[in-house]
Amino acid sequence: MSAQAVRLRIAAHNGAARFGGGEKWCLLLLQGLQARGHEVRFFCRDEAMRERAESMDVSASVGRLGGHLMFSDAFRFSRQLRAWEPDALLVSTYKKLWLAGMAATWADVPRVVARIGLSTDLPRRHWTYRLALRRWTDAVLINADGIRADFVADLPLADPRRMVTVYDGIELPGDPPDRTDARRALGLPVDAPVVGSVTRLAGQKRIDRMLEAVRRLDQSVHLALAGTGELKDSLQARARTMGLADRVHFLGFQEDVSRVLAALDLFLLTSDKEGMANAMLEALAAGVPVVSTPVSGADEALAPGEPGDPDAEAPGRIVEPAPQAIADAVAELLDDGSARAAMAASARARHARRFSFEGMVDAWEYVLAGGDPGTVHQGPTPVEVR
Repeated sequence: MSAQAVRLRIAAHNGAARFGGGEKWCLLLLQGLQARGHEVRFFCRDEAMRERAESMDVSASVGRLGGHLMFSDAFRFSRQLRAWEPDALLVSTYKKLWLAGMAATWADVPRVVARIGLSTDLPRRHWTYRLALRRWTDAVLINADGIRADFVADLPLADPRRMVTVYDGIELPGDPPDRTDARRALGLPVDAPVVGSVTRLAGQKRIDRMLEAVRRLDQSVHLALAGTGELKDSLQARARTMGLADRVHFLGFQEDVSRVLAALDLFLLTSDKEGMANAMLEALAAGVPVVSTPVSGADEALAPGEPGDPDAEAPGRIVEPAPQAIADAVAELLDDGSARAAMAASARARHARRFSFEGMVDAWEYVLAGGDPGTVHQGPTPVEVR
């Protein structure tokens, strides 16, 4: 699949109220498309998100879409689309697919492509999604094959070739920072074992589970949490109550994710639900072994391959969503430097083969330009599965 010769105008809509992994993914994709000569515009909920997009050199406009009955919002967005005349619209927030698809239809946008990034983003959630997917959506790109199986089953009359798996791609900038320098810059102990995560401090991420696992580990083990969110204050209070105040480091939002990852011995993912977690893929790209609960995407990113397969060595561990199981896996890996080194090498190799940034941009560019989605399907299940 080669790069497109035709210069496209690509609009993307994201309706999130907060900047998280999905929003970062969307803006990075638009950056990649822009670097290939396409014109892009990011439509978002408010001025704060618009400013964030423009800080990443992506042209942006406020195009707020409310709940399912806010037809006036769809009308206003359709006028924005008609004025800009995109060749394709990428809808990256599932809850906005109904109104965004309606607006694109009114504006005669030639192609609408939806991105699915959470295991709960399924057609069964509401009849409006089923209608939008059947009538107004030309392709659905899903970032984990485990999610795709449920998604296809929810739309039995739709062509499964329109609903395909395309993995998120990650590219970390430049050479990795020195570990000692990274820890000093972040205020972390230089010589102690440090595990952690880059995450939004929200309920679905189950940071409470992570704290409980750390409480069960040796007192020399520290936890670093990069990110912010609505649960920050309550989690800090919980850490104090558990006697972990000196071992848990709330780093806040970190622009330089590579510095955080360089400081870690292990990356932890303890969520109840995910798609293909971008932070986990960033850890693989940086060569940091991962311990994860069995959320969507974990198998495809972390499970060992068949003997003789280039991906035979697992870059992490998938464990039951229980604090003791997480603590046991972390303790075992912290005690086994050779196992961590093998996982680190496997993590980098797996990222290069399955989760490269350029490979992701190739697939999205092709589909947004009107290519057959079935030809870019990356998951292990057949594209025609029903």
